[in-house]
Amino acid sequence: MTIQVRPAKIQDCHTIHAFIQELADYLELGNKMLATPEDLLRDGFCSNPKFFSLIAHEFEKPIGVAVYFFTYSSWAGRKVLNLHDIIVTQGHRRSGAGRLLLSYLAEEAERNDCARIDLEVRSYNEARKFYKELGFTQDKSNLIYELDRLNFKSLILS
Repeated sequence: MTIQVRPAKIQDCHTIHAFIQELADYLELGNKMLATPEDLLRDGFCSNPKFFSLIAHEFEKPIGVAVYFFTYSSWAGRKVLNLHDIIVTQGHRRSGAGRLLLSYLAEEAERNDCARIDLEVRSYNEARKFYKELGFTQDKSNLIYELDRLNFKSLILS
């Protein structure tokens, strides 16, 4: 197999951004995509990174990206690897790139003594079948609620 996975480097910020934009466009959510390559540079390649990223490449050409970070489960008493985005270019889906990215993440979760790997996926995203085939299960008891930053002030007691 010629596909390889490596940790992202600082010079990969524009590539990571392009993959995230591709996902947003694919999910018809491009209007929600606010991040810039500069945001990724600031937050992912600093002394205290807010996220980490992997690049899947074939013959040095990027074909996939995974963006993840660590959270904590108060119930499990352990860190959790949260896979925020996994994107493989349209032409390389079913090539093994996604499986390789997830394999690398499973090793990373094991190295970090994580309780589990969490990921969120839109109900209409076809990748749900792929995750299920790999052993991911859906926690049907949890719903995700969001409070947009424009509404933070509504909760702040002054």
